[in-house]
Amino acid sequence: MDEVDVMTRAGESVGKAVGTGLKAARQGVVRAGHAAEVKLAERGITADQVRGALVERADTLMSKAEDWEKQTRRSRKRLAKQSAKKRAELMSKAEEVRKEVKKAAKHARKDAKSRAKEIRKAAANLGADAPKRRRWPWVMGLLIAAAVAGYVALTRRPEEVHLQDDEEQAPMAEPVLNGQVPTQKEPVK
Repeated sequence: MDEVDVMTRAGESVGKAVGTGLKAARQGVVRAGHAAEVKLAERGITADQVRGALVERADTLMSKAEDWEKQTRRSRKRLAKQSAKKRAELMSKAEEVRKEVKKAAKHARKDAKSRAKEIRKAAANLGADAPKRRRWPWVMGLLIAAAVAGYVALTRRPEEVHLQDDEEQAPMAEPVLNGQVPTQKEPVK
């Protein structure tokens, strides 16, 4: 158990070092306090005067902080009121603009509708004055072209080429097995 002993001693030595360090720090603070009192005494200032000055300074700092907090609170409230007013103004102006745009769009649609009507009337008048074209000659031409194409396609059919003469080979009869004619086609063995 050498390891346990070593670890225990290490903890004790660290604890001892920390304890001595804290003791030295406390003693240093006390010495610095005494030295400060001596220097203040040389100048004619007591420890109570220093405490009073610190308290006064802390009070003035606290009052300034409170004043600043009040000012920021007031300015936040004022800013909130102003932004609410501006928002309301902008919303009312936006509503007015929306209504104006709606009216203008309605008027533009109405004008466009009347102009389109006028344009259709003018186009109808132009169409009535122009001579009408007849379409039946084109239809007749297309029918004749289709008939000619059909005739050419039918007359130019390729002739059938017979590979075998019909006279040389007669169709073979079905084989008869053991004197019986099969009813279904059976493979010949």
